Amino acid sequence: MQQGNVTLLVGDARVTTLNAGNLRLLLSAEMAVPEAVWRPTYADLFERPGVCPSLSVYVEAPGAHVLVDIGDYRATVTPDSEYALADYTPPPPITEQLASLGVKPEDITHVVLTHSHWDHYAGVTTASDTGPAPTFPHATYYLGAADWAEAEMQTALRDPDSLEARTLGVLHARGVLRLIEGREPIADGIEILPAPGETPGHQIVRVQSNGETLYIVGDLFHHNVELEHPDWMVTWADPATMLATRRWVMRDAQAERATIIAAHLFGAGRIAATDGGGTRWSAV
Repeated sequence: MQQGNVTLLVGDARVTTLNAGNLRLLLSAEMAVPEAVWRPTYADLFERPGVCPSLSVYVEAPGAHVLVDIGDYRATVTPDSEYALADYTPPPPITEQLASLGVKPEDITHVVLTHSHWDHYAGVTTASDTGPAPTFPHATYYLGAADWAEAEMQTALRDPDSLEARTLGVLHARGVLRLIEGREPIADGIEILPAPGETPGHQIVRVQSNGETLYIVGDLFHHNVELEHPDWMVTWADPATMLATRRWVMRDAQAERATIIAAHLFGAGRIAATDGGGTRWSAV
């Protein structure tokens, strides 16, 4: 299992994964797959808790410094959480990991939030003497409009003590949160693409440079078993929408020989064909 951060080049873009912290993942509890279906082949995988990262992705390209997702492990994963690992010390916060690359908060120009789950946006603000403030003061933040419009989100935003109000609500009040409804180019060769299913407003990022392509896919996949069985997915996903999104992303990524980074898969990989005509995750 690959645990460390990974840096790769996509044409002229330099891309680095940053792990906010590892999470406990029990597939039998998370996946909407009947036991009779997974047990014959995947019993060990589903019955034993696994470990997955919570990745941010930093993209440094000509004229743009883009961060995709930012969690805050220490603020959101308590010892009694179902996602907490026993006796685990998380890595330094994402801002410190960026600093180790020579990147200051003021350098970030764009922050893309793939969707509105806590592990993808909790780090967008930082405590200050006057209250929560945007972590990256010069950035525009991007969130799917459909996630913002959900009733649960709007209810949470009205509670000033909620995580949503202290993060996304602060960005919105400051006028730095852009709500996206479709495709959105944000820099030369970098584009946000709608990819619903995990949530209504889930979105991904495509980076294209000098004939090379990278897809940063958020929670389109939570585990590599979903690459082998695209119709297997988490209990909260919209099945038909998620499957349709997976089909076009997998089709395009294979055709382009694109690299993929998913928020909860270690490292980077590609979608490879199997001898039986299926697909699998192939680490790079």
